[in-house]
Amino acid sequence: MSAPSEKPKGKPVGAVVQTIRLLRALSESDAPLGVSAAARAAGINTSTAFNVLRTLTAETLTVFDEPTKTYSLGPGLLDLCGALRQPSLAEKIRAELPELAAKTGKLIALWEVMGTRLILLDRAQSDRPVRLDLDLTQRMPRYLGAVGRAAAAADGLGKAALKKEFGKLRWAGDISPADYVESVELARQQGYGVDRGALYEGIVAIASVVTDTEGKPVLGLSAIEFAERLNEDDIAATGKMLADVTRHYSAD
Repeated sequence: MSAPSEKPKGKPVGAVVQTIRLLRALSESDAPLGVSAAARAAGINTSTAFNVLRTLTAETLTVFDEPTKTYSLGPGLLDLCGALRQPSLAEKIRAELPELAAKTGKLIALWEVMGTRLILLDRAQSDRPVRLDLDLTQRMPRYLGAVGRAAAAADGLGKAALKKEFGKLRWAGDISPADYVESVELARQQGYGVDRGALYEGIVAIASVVTDTEGKPVLGLSAIEFAERLNEDDIAATGKMLADVTRHYSAD
């Protein structure tokens, strides 16, 4: 029988304790929290919570959603845990990005589906002399763009819920609620979603999602290209390729 572990000697550092309490509060919450709600859940004062959360966000340990003024856990926590875990699902897919970019001739992006947000984890560019790129700090709402359509399809949102979510999203191109609902239904049928210039004018994105044991999206894989370089056959072939990859990594 092993001996019980001893408590470390010395006085706990208050700032560290408060930070851990905030992270635990966000982890235990079913939805992102505002500063006041996070402070109450962690049992600390609001001004301290604000300063700690702002610092955690700067270090990518939490994510701040500007429209709702709420916080959720960030991808930086995964990096801290890297030495404790086996290669993650995201790392396995990340290794395939360069090959997918070479095969499709498109920018390939890997996204994490986390709470209400899509967070860009990595991307691989094609070898074209003129090509697209994404900022690695990019985040966007869960149901926006091609990945968002695929995520909405996997989440099983009905027409009413889709129209409600559509009203929260900002689009650069011309798209109606009916168009959005129809495109999500098509994503449900095909296994991949397509955004034809609605998110960024002149840009087409094709995406599919990796799902967990409950069928919920956890990662998104997208191919992005200038609209003038694509035709419907190319879009379909790329969509099927991405769907094959995400199906391989999805839980049964």
